[in-house]
Amino acid sequence: MSTTLERDNLNACRQYQAYYDNALRKIGARAPQPIPGQDVNEYRAEVCRKLKRTYLPPIHDMYQVDYRALVANDALDTLKIFEPKLLAAVVEAANNLANVPPGELRKIEEMDEYGKVKTVRFVGDSFIRQFTVPGRHAHIWNDRTKEFYPPKRSQQP
Repeated sequence: MSTTLERDNLNACRQYQAYYDNALRKIGARAPQPIPGQDVNEYRAEVCRKLKRTYLPPIHDMYQVDYRALVANDALDTLKIFEPKLLAAVVEAANNLANVPPGELRKIEEMDEYGKVKTVRFVGDSFIRQFTVPGRHAHIWNDRTKEFYPPKRSQQP
């Protein structure tokens, strides 16, 4: 009888793992494996805790939520509300340029439903920009009209 309960619990953990993987594949991440014997709600709290600590800045609203306390206090309805919000915030934070240190690039691999890399993007400001020449505008003198082309922009308040 206990093996049936453990199997059902592990299957529930794996369903949540698939749910997390589906959301995290947009940033090339995967949810951690459930530990055998771990309660499904403890697994949910631990995954949420790892995601917030890995991807969110400490000032983010979803970072302030104590997911372990939600499970300990049987506030599972609240956890169910916070999970999709946390996953959306994690995807947004991973793609946010403000979270990438200046001069660095972050590689984001988007996965397909089979776990294979579909696209690779780089987010951030490249160090190559320091070596480029700033853009310039050419003003060409037109002998026929006796003025420059394109005309200089007038300063409007």
